[in-house]
Amino acid sequence: MQTYITSDLHLGLKHSQAEAFMAFLDALPAGARLILNGDIITHYYTDAQLSPEHKRVIDKLRQSSYEREVIWIRGNNDRKLVLSDPGQIRFMEEFSIGKRVYVAHGHRFDRLMPTIRGLLVPTRLIYDFVARLRGSHKHVAEFAKRFQGLYGVLLKHVARNAARYARKHGYSAVVCGHTHYPEDRMIDGVRYLNTGCWTEQDTAIVVVGVDRISLQNLSVGTEKRV
Repeated sequence: MQTYITSDLHLGLKHSQAEAFMAFLDALPAGARLILNGDIITHYYTDAQLSPEHKRVIDKLRQSSYEREVIWIRGNNDRKLVLSDPGQIRFMEEFSIGKRVYVAHGHRFDRLMPTIRGLLVPTRLIYDFVARLRGSHKHVAEFAKRFQGLYGVLLKHVARNAARYARKHGYSAVVCGHTHYPEDRMIDGVRYLNTGCWTEQDTAIVVVGVDRISLQNLSVGTEKRV
C-alpha cells in the first residue's frame, strides 16, 4: 500500500491553498492511505466556521475516508479539534509504518518556540497590523523566512530532535510538518523529511511506497530522492 503524507493546510486562513489541495486529493491513487500530519485547520476555527470553499475540503476528506484509510495526526493548531462529522477519519497523535517511518506533526520536537513565545507576540501583532494595511496574503511563517539565520535555528532544532527520537525508538525515517519548510536529509543515520505547508507555493508531500520513500515538490513537479 502506498502512503501519502501531507500537512499544514491551515484551513480558515486566506493563505490556505484549498483549491490546490482539492486537486491533490482528486489525483490520489485508489486505495492509497492518506496521512494528514497536523494543522489541517487553524486553531481558532471549527469546521462549522469555515468558508464554503474550505468546508468542501473537509467534506472531501470525509467522503474519502469511506474509500481509503485517512489518518489525521493532531498538530499544535488542531490538537483539540472535534469535527461535526468525522466520517471514518481516524484521529491520532502519531503514526508509524513498521519501523520504516515514524510520522508526527513536529510541535512535540519544538522546544524553542514555546520558550520564546512571549518575545514573539509583539512581533506577530506588528506583522498582522502591517499585513492588513498592505492587503498581504502571506502567512507569518513566509515572512519569518526572510530572517534565514533565526529561521534556520528553528529548522535544525526540530529536525535534530525528531531524528534523535526516531533513532532512539528504532525508526529509519521520520516525517514532520510544523516548520512550513520542505526538507529531505540524513541526520545521524536517520532520514528526516518535512512536508512543508499549503500556505505558500513551495508545497511538498511524502510518498511511502513498498521499496522507497520520496519527497515530492508539487509546486514545480520535481522529486527528490536519497
